[in-house]
Amino acid sequence: MKKNNAGPAVLSRRVRLGVTGFFALYLLLTVLGWLAPAPAAHGTMGGAGMYELVLQLQSQPFERLAAMPWWQRALGLALALPALLVLGDAVRQLARVLRQFEQGVYFTPEVAACFRRFAGGLLLGTFLTLLEPTVRGMLFGLLEEGAGQLRLVVDITGGDLWTLLLCSVFFALAQILHEGQRLADENSGFI
Repeated sequence: MKKNNAGPAVLSRRVRLGVTGFFALYLLLTVLGWLAPAPAAHGTMGGAGMYELVLQLQSQPFERLAAMPWWQRALGLALALPALLVLGDAVRQLARVLRQFEQGVYFTPEVAACFRRFAGGLLLGTFLTLLEPTVRGMLFGLLEEGAGQLRLVVDITGGDLWTLLLCSVFFALAQILHEGQRLADENSGFI
């Protein structure tokens, strides 16, 4: 009986392209948000109602970004780069896993290792993303008001905690997959 791998291959390709496209959009919005902030768009939709489109960075409304000097916006982008780089590598690792799935390769040491690197990168990148506004706020406060006015503001929502929990679950599953693959390889040596 021949297996039909077309369904999983198509799904893997769609997920890979979707995740890659989403990350590219996220990267573009982050870079443009810091370097070329844009105001909110307002309007009506054919008499059916009003709409408002607001694209802003975490805790940085347009008015504040537009008032910042270019060097301060560049510094803000530089502070966001570590998280972006880690998340970019996590997306690259996930793309490698999904390419293997497209070829019908599911449980190999390479797939397990890539998935583990993806999960670890996702967890670390999420943590860095949540830490970045706190570090940015402290640094901007230090630059604007001096060391005498240094404040530590941690702004974490319930959604942020859920995101960290889900990333931790991915990491735990990746560890289990890796250990299962290691045991399977070890047991195959005995047969």
